[in-house]
Amino acid sequence: MEINKIKDFKKIKNREILSYIESKGFNKTIFGLAGKAMHDYSMIEDGDRIAVGVSGGKDSLALLNILVRVQKITRVNFEIIPIHIHPTQKSIATNEIEDYCNFLGLELIIEETNLEDILFGENKMKNPCFMCGRMRRGILYRIMNEKNINKLALGHHKDDIIETFLMNTFYQGNLNVMKPKYMSKDHGVQVIRPMAYIEESNIIKYAKEIELPILKSECEYETSKDSKRLEVKEMIESLSKKSKNIRSVIFTSIVPLFKD
Repeated sequence: MEINKIKDFKKIKNREILSYIESKGFNKTIFGLAGKAMHDYSMIEDGDRIAVGVSGGKDSLALLNILVRVQKITRVNFEIIPIHIHPTQKSIATNEIEDYCNFLGLELIIEETNLEDILFGENKMKNPCFMCGRMRRGILYRIMNEKNINKLALGHHKDDIIETFLMNTFYQGNLNVMKPKYMSKDHGVQVIRPMAYIEESNIIKYAKEIELPILKSECEYETSKDSKRLEVKEMIESLSKKSKNIRSVIFTSIVPLFKD
C-alpha cells in the first residue's frame, strides 16, 4: 500500500476500522478459523499482555488485524503490543508498518539489531533460517521480560505447521511440531498461534483484498535452492493438484501431536 493510502487510513473513524479489517468474504476462511483456534486452545484471557512479532509480512499484519478484531468485538480485556525486529543493515524503511499500527490504535516497538553481521558475516551459514528464527525469538523474549508481557502471538499458519512437521520428519527424523499454544518454560511465557487453522492461500487473498502495507522481504534464503522449506512447500503444492484436501489430511494427522 502506498504512503498516501496509509495517510487516508488516519481519517477513518474507530467504528469504521472494524469494517475495514473484516472486509467481505473472509468470515469463514480467516476470522471463523482464527476464532475456532483461539477457542479450542484458550489462547486469550482477561488481563493478557500479548506481544506480536511483526515482520511486516502478510502473516504478521493479518494476525494484528485478527487480534484487534477480537479486542473490539469481545468483552475480553487484553493488550496488544506489536514488536518489530529490524536489522540495522537493511535499507527498507519501517514507517509504513509503524503508521499501520498507529491506524489500528497500537504503538509499534522497533528493536534494531545486528543479526545480519552474526548470521551472514565471515562465517556465513549455508542455511541460517533456523538460527535466525531462534535469535529473533530470543530478542522478543527479552523485550517481553522487560515489559512484563505474558504471551507471544506468532503469525504461523496451517501451511507453516504442515511444512515444519514434514521438514522435521524428512530431515531431522523426529515428530516435533509447531503447537497452536505452548508454554516456554525457559522464558515463562505462553506462545500462541491464532492462525493455526488458516491456509496461506487465504491469507494471501485477504492481504491483497484490503491492501495490507506489506514490507518487501530482502531475505535471499526465501527463494534459495538450498531452502528445505521451499522444497517441502513445492512438494505439497504438487500433491494438492491431485488431492485438493491434502493439507487438511496432513494437518489432521498432526493434531494429536499438539497435546502435551
